[in-house]
Amino acid sequence: MDHKIALLALVAWALALGPPGSEGQVAGRTMTISAIFDDDGDKFLELAFKHAVDTVNRNRDILPGVELKPVIEKVRPDDTFAAEQKTCMLLEKSTVAIFGPRSKANSEHIRSITDSVEVPYIETRWNYRPQASMGSGGDYAFNLHPDITTLGSAYLDILNEYSWKTITILYQDGDSMMTLKEIFAHTATVAPEQEFRLVVKQLIYNDNGYRDVLKEVFLSESNFIILDCEKYILEEVLQQCQQVGLISQGYYFLLTSLDAHTVDLDNYKHGGTNFTAFRMIDINKPEIQNVIYNIVTSALLESGRNEIPQDAKLDTATALIFDSVHAFAMALNELSAVQQVVPRPLDCSGTNSWPHGNSLINYMKMVEFVGLSGPIKLDQNGMRTEFAMTLQELQIQELAKIGTWNTLDRLVMGREVKDDGNMGDVHPMANKTFIITAVLNPPFTMLVESEEKLSGNARFEGFTVDLATELSKLLHFNFTFKLVDDGNYGSEVSPGNWNGMIGEVLDGRADFAIADISITSKRASAVRFTMPWMNLGISILYVQPRPAPPSMLAFLDPFTTDVYVYTILVFVFVTLIIYVLARFSPNQWEEPPNCIREPEEYENQYTLLNSFWFVMGALMQQGSDVAPIALCVRFAAGMWFFFALIMISSYTANLAAFLTVETLQRPIESAEDLANQNEIKYGAVKGGSTAGFFANSNVDTYARIHEFMSGVHKAEVMMNGNPEGVDKVEESDGKYAFFMESSIITYLIERRCKLAQVGGLLDNKGYGIVTRPGTPYKDLLDNAILKLMEGGVLHKLRVKWWKQKRGGGACEAKGGGGGVSPLGLDNVAGVFVVTILGCAIASVFAIIEFLVGTRQSAKDIGRPWVEEMSKELKFILKCHGNTKEVEVASETGSHSSHLSLEPESPPYIRKKAESTYKLRNGLDSGYGMAPKTPVSVVSPSIGSHHTNSLHSNLTDPYAGKELRPRAEPEDISEDDEQSHVESNTGSRSARGGQTGSPGSVQGGPSGGATSPKPTKGKNPFADEDESEAE
Repeated sequence: MDHKIALLALVAWALALGPPGSEGQVAGRTMTISAIFDDDGDKFLELAFKHAVDTVNRNRDILPGVELKPVIEKVRPDDTFAAEQKTCMLLEKSTVAIFGPRSKANSEHIRSITDSVEVPYIETRWNYRPQASMGSGGDYAFNLHPDITTLGSAYLDILNEYSWKTITILYQDGDSMMTLKEIFAHTATVAPEQEFRLVVKQLIYNDNGYRDVLKEVFLSESNFIILDCEKYILEEVLQQCQQVGLISQGYYFLLTSLDAHTVDLDNYKHGGTNFTAFRMIDINKPEIQNVIYNIVTSALLESGRNEIPQDAKLDTATALIFDSVHAFAMALNELSAVQQVVPRPLDCSGTNSWPHGNSLINYMKMVEFVGLSGPIKLDQNGMRTEFAMTLQELQIQELAKIGTWNTLDRLVMGREVKDDGNMGDVHPMANKTFIITAVLNPPFTMLVESEEKLSGNARFEGFTVDLATELSKLLHFNFTFKLVDDGNYGSEVSPGNWNGMIGEVLDGRADFAIADISITSKRASAVRFTMPWMNLGISILYVQPRPAPPSMLAFLDPFTTDVYVYTILVFVFVTLIIYVLARFSPNQWEEPPNCIREPEEYENQYTLLNSFWFVMGALMQQGSDVAPIALCVRFAAGMWFFFALIMISSYTANLAAFLTVETLQRPIESAEDLANQNEIKYGAVKGGSTAGFFANSNVDTYARIHEFMSGVHKAEVMMNGNPEGVDKVEESDGKYAFFMESSIITYLIERRCKLAQVGGLLDNKGYGIVTRPGTPYKDLLDNAILKLMEGGVLHKLRVKWWKQKRGGGACEAKGGGGGVSPLGLDNVAGVFVVTILGCAIASVFAIIEFLVGTRQSAKDIGRPWVEEMSKELKFILKCHGNTKEVEVASETGSHSSHLSLEPESPPYIRKKAESTYKLRNGLDSGYGMAPKTPVSVVSPSIGSHHTNSLHSNLTDPYAGKELRPRAEPEDISEDDEQSHVESNTGSRSARGGQTGSPGSVQGGPSGGATSPKPTKGKNPFADEDESEAE
């Protein structure tokens, strides 16, 4: 039993220890990690090393089961013999890694020894070896300092962002050449037409310090300086720069040291000099502040002081030591997980080496974590080429962040404006005085109209003056306004030499140019423009349009030509429709206007000429004596009446507008019109951006305009300035047009009522503030301009200086008359559609009436329906003649030329017409026929004959008139004609039971006798007989 218990205890102890290489195997073991520092080096480096080791030992998650023991040795700089002795002594103590000194000679000698024994060598000084030698066989060095080649590209990005062209480089020693290698290499890529100049001077120390070389830089008037030196001499160099005058208004320094934030720059905040530098450490992070506190506390404990300074700064070397210790501990933990790491004593002979050194250094190069110096990741050559930095700039309170740089995104500018409540916005422009140059041009910059003598900024007023005032309120700077000396905006007179406002800004005579200066690509290559504070374009200045002379055909203006054409077509169409419908519908055929009892023909009033007259009378709203009877004709006529109502009303309304509104004559409407004529000359300001627009344009119209302005008329049409061009437009009285910016045109037409803007904008551009390349003010001005736009300040200023001040609004009540647009087909298309649709519906009604009428007629006369329709269609399609014979059916079913006298009424009613007609039998009279034999009417009620004689003394007003016989054919005798009438009378008596003589009516005393004819018309003679009978 005791043996079993002992065996179980042994197994449990073995499981606790774990397999070889596990954590349990090395639990409680100690490994020595050594560091060699310069004898006169920074104490904080030693404290950072100790604090990093202590942090790893206290945090068991980083390196569990292993305790690191720090060993520190010191040697004098450049004492390689002492450095070798110290290194060999540390190797004999079984050290597993050595941190090297900052001294270049000592560091290189120690690295050669560690490479021979395969012990990791960790350094924090900047790496001067090219990448080709890093990662090669036998290389056991590990360096977390950023790669100097990549760091040099970051400095080059700054130069490109600030557009520095002429640069003075002040370097400390030969090692600086590696740091600035990328800048030197950039000179080989500069094109001949580009400007990029480097002046390189070494900081040589003598009895006068560095002042001699600094005075040379000051006398060279070079404003852009790159200062490359280490932190320990940086402060002294800056002090001497201030003494010789290099730290003053207008100078810009790029400090290549990553520890510029640890140097006291308070004495240089108010001199007007811009200091820019990178830093890798974000001192605002809590973990960094905690490390700073612990290191400073340790330093105070060693020195015996109790007061903790509040302005302690963590430099880059200290942070790299802290991160290097953590990287070593993490790599050692990874290696211990796969193999048992056993330290062993070594000597400097190189015969023995540490077997774990190669594996450990490889694991260290694969470590990735975020340390005090930011994200840490090495490439395959062991170089730290991927890192991030913060771009900072000296401002009133501190070095403030103005952007970031990283390997992926490169340089990203973004200022962080802070408000402290007392100083306002903290930025480089605060509490500085700038010189602003401008050119006189209303309403941007004008002299104040005053009887008193003014001085300074009080002499000027205008939009740009107010704009500068608003910007100064936001950015807390002062300014002095001045006029440009030569009166020009700015053009390149020779390569690299500019005149006007741009030349003054480039020469340093002015800091900014705020005027109506356009942003162009050529100007932007020389200076830096802010974002546009006003957008505009090129337009045409011309005189106001004049009233057009009266036209004899002004009455045709209300409608366009196509409306008139379609109206005529519809007029003809409706005329034909009504003509066809009237012939097609049986209801439109009526008795002749003469009061004939037995007419043999029906008449249609709607001849082609009458249809035309009817449609014309309706269109002219005068009417006619022709009236429709049939439903289809009435419907078609109603649609035409509707069409005429709308068209005449629209014509009348639009004609009144044309006659009451003054029509203006505009010779040109656009730049195309101007280029296509020869009477009106045109020009622009010579040498300005407007003339340059036409010169550089590839559009055919603009190219022809440039050809004209640069041709034989150049001296006549090209002006020295806008005022001269405006005066020429007014004096030429319509014979000259002037190209200029739309903003100026808008200002002029508000005050000079003779002028007007023609056409729209030919391009789109803007006015911006001109700043000198390399200055940090552009971003601040851009942000301020955006705030003014968002707050509506710029809009208010425009209304003030365009609409109100200096005579604004004088031409508002004198607007020119505008012509009235004629009504097009789209405006009246609906009435055409309704009219045509109505005619189509009327056609349907006509077809229905035709079918019903022919069917009833065929039934009455005993003819087949199809035959009757065919006969009627043939008659209709003749398209001539407005009378047709009346057909009646005989007792035997034969056809005759008379209507049927059956008691049954016809399906439709025929009215009498007012035109003459022809009757085959009988005499012709003005209002009827005088039959030769008496006409008898049979009363159906009693079936007997009653004959009343018609006397010549009847009360008929036409009874006394002589009835003249109508011309008859010579072969027909009077007896034949009489017998023919009697035959017809007998026939009617036999069919209708009716007989009588002329003037007699068979009926009761009430006059109830009716005519068997299918008509409402009555014979006037029959009426007289009825009266007499009564």
